[in-house]
Amino acid sequence: MEKRKLSDIEITELFLVKADWERTYVGEIHRRMNETGKLKICGSVVVNEGKIWSVAETPNELGFFMDSLCVMKLDGNLHKSRGETIEVAGTPLFIN
Repeated sequence: MEKRKLSDIEITELFLVKADWERTYVGEIHRRMNETGKLKICGSVVVNEGKIWSVAETPNELGFFMDSLCVMKLDGNLHKSRGETIEVAGTPLFIN
């Protein structure tokens, strides 16, 4: 039996994003090093028909950002409007 290397294992961290106790969603955390060698934590979660994500330096900071985005999405209609677009080669291009 061949011994498995640690690099063959991928760990996915799960966390809860909540607007309130009745509206909670499960998201994923990925930890990566940036170009300067500093750890960055990326989080993403599907909220209803849309997806939100954020990047932070600590898990607590990421939790605060994701909870805030969740409230903005659900209560503030964050993704309700597609925003301004221009047409380029027959395809709408979003101006953001």
